[in-house]
Amino acid sequence: NISNFRNGLNPATVPFDFYQNFEIKTGAYSAEFGRSTGGVINATTKRGSNEYHAGAKVVWAANAGRADAPSSYFTNLKNDVVPRVYNGADSLDEREANVYASGALWKDKIFFYGIYQLRKNVKEDVTTNGTQFLTKTSDDPFWGAKIDIHPFANHRLEYTGFQDKNRRTDSQVPYDFASKTKAKSAPALNFLDRGGLTHIASYTGVFIEKLQISAMYGQSTQNRTDSGTQDNLPFIYDGRSGSLVYIQGNPNLLTSQASDKRKATRIDAEYSFDLLGSHRVRAGFDRENNLSDDKSVYSGGLYYRYYAIPSSGKINGVAVPAGTTAAVRSRIYQNGGSFAVKSDAWYLEDNWSLMNDRLNLRLGLRNESFENLNTAGDVFIQIKNQYAPRLGATYDLSGDKKTKLFANFGRYHLPVASNTNVRLAGAELFTEQYNVLTSVSADGKVPVLGGQLGIKNIYSDGTIKDRRTIVDLDVKPMYQDEWVLGIQHAFTKKVTAGVRFTNRQLDATAMDDVIVDHALTAWAQTHGFAGFDATGEHAYVLANPGRPIHMFWDFDGSGTLDKNEEAFLSPELLQYPKAVRKYYSAEVFLEKSWDSKWSAQLSYTWAQSMGNYEGWVLSDTGQDDAGITTLFDSPLITNNTYGYLPNDRRHQLKAFGAYAITPELTGGLNMLVSSGRPINKFGFLDDPVRGSGSN
Repeated sequence: NISNFRNGLNPATVPFDFYQNFEIKTGAYSAEFGRSTGGVINATTKRGSNEYHAGAKVVWAANAGRADAPSSYFTNLKNDVVPRVYNGADSLDEREANVYASGALWKDKIFFYGIYQLRKNVKEDVTTNGTQFLTKTSDDPFWGAKIDIHPFANHRLEYTGFQDKNRRTDSQVPYDFASKTKAKSAPALNFLDRGGLTHIASYTGVFIEKLQISAMYGQSTQNRTDSGTQDNLPFIYDGRSGSLVYIQGNPNLLTSQASDKRKATRIDAEYSFDLLGSHRVRAGFDRENNLSDDKSVYSGGLYYRYYAIPSSGKINGVAVPAGTTAAVRSRIYQNGGSFAVKSDAWYLEDNWSLMNDRLNLRLGLRNESFENLNTAGDVFIQIKNQYAPRLGATYDLSGDKKTKLFANFGRYHLPVASNTNVRLAGAELFTEQYNVLTSVSADGKVPVLGGQLGIKNIYSDGTIKDRRTIVDLDVKPMYQDEWVLGIQHAFTKKVTAGVRFTNRQLDATAMDDVIVDHALTAWAQTHGFAGFDATGEHAYVLANPGRPIHMFWDFDGSGTLDKNEEAFLSPELLQYPKAVRKYYSAEVFLEKSWDSKWSAQLSYTWAQSMGNYEGWVLSDTGQDDAGITTLFDSPLITNNTYGYLPNDRRHQLKAFGAYAITPELTGGLNMLVSSGRPINKFGFLDDPVRGSGSN
């Protein structure tokens, strides 16, 4: 597994030329695979043989011919039309070259494959409401190696290793949108170090005639460090015009020294036998021990943001003094430590063929358990025995193997991302306060703070929290149920067509952090703590939105928790709706397999994605804070959020094909046309739960 267990994004980057083949499962996948509610890409790498091969390849994807995505604009507080996203200056230049070799080190016994790739990627675009010109450059090489050893018949040892270390350098200078020119000043540089080393060892052997056993051990390290030339400068955004203007600091806002380490062990067995038909029984167990190291802090230790005074005349819940024209928000954030995630899973599956292979049943069951630890090494959330049935059936309607009816049901669990460990179970210090902005230096880099506006908000106080105060003690595991029904017909040996219907439901089992200040206050005032008021506590709890929360809180301020401080917060007190995601689709597909001359695939999909919960991350706002999104940070934020979700693509047309012009020359087509995403609207509100000016 080379995916990203921190937030589910940006896995290890392996070049296409290192792969031999792909098995892409967009749904209805078997009990062998887990820890995902979406799809699975199961890939194998190239390997050597008794024949020696070598070659080279150069690819250049120039900017010429690329189209710019549409830009979007808005009117700021000064009534100026400014870009929200401007794509008119985008460019992308991608180059790569690789050499490879394969063959036998010992004929019939030891084989090798190796690849070395040089790559360079340069991307330019305009960011931060059209005020900054950003150039992203990376040029680090990749290497991969595969060794196969056949010590004796029916047994194989394998080693797979690769290095995908890379540093992306972001160079940022001011941009004048009116004249479409970038400044010639010295750029602010930001360095994103990613990738690392991956080593995988495996064994496969056949015992007796129909028993196969395989075992695997792998470990991988991925760098997640962000740094820059302005790390010592406080980060400043000027938002007085209604659009954010970058002033100084590390452009990434946060600087971090971070890495993720995965150690994985797996064993699988397969046995075939005949009993009331033929059976192919598979079983397996796998374990992942994952560790996220993180030390993050705001650039220069401080983040300033300048605000114009809103029409309400209030900032942070209080009226600003007469004559005040602007305010400044000051935030401090720092966090660090090592955070472990331990995951176990086993599966059992029988592929059973009946009625002379007219009926095929896939009867599978998967069980997953995981525990997430805080920076002190203590468990802060543990969920065991997540049983996930995976059931499938295919039936040959006519008995001539031309028309197949198929159906599948599966349950798919998603573990808690290690990002949740880092943000929720670390010694996080996160505070903010608002002040009158008295003045700013001529270069805009030194704010002069006036009187404080409202209270100082302490979101996290720098201590490791008691798990009973940050996790619902009755939290349920997150899972999605999927139903697939379809029919497929073979017109000839090479031409097939069919239709497939899919329904996926995630209902009230989503897991996210929710703020509970208001509910704690209401509960306390009816349970012997009449003077307690949690307003401003910013108490976040990992829970299932829309369900009751069972937790503890220090209501009497003694510094310790006792039985009397065990709270049961009802959905009525919490005021959160259930997290819902519903997906429906109908797909019509036609396929012509390769016949040495041409092949083609064509499909049309009608789909609808509805609800109020997109998932781990928010694509509409670009928030990749997996498991700690803003979706349920206040009951008011959930207003009007039910509808078509950001990834709703109502219509999709896909076409893939290849044609042999001559035996030596082949042409191809890859095409995807899809309808646009839903249009959402965002605004600001005065939220008594989360604070004034919530977005």
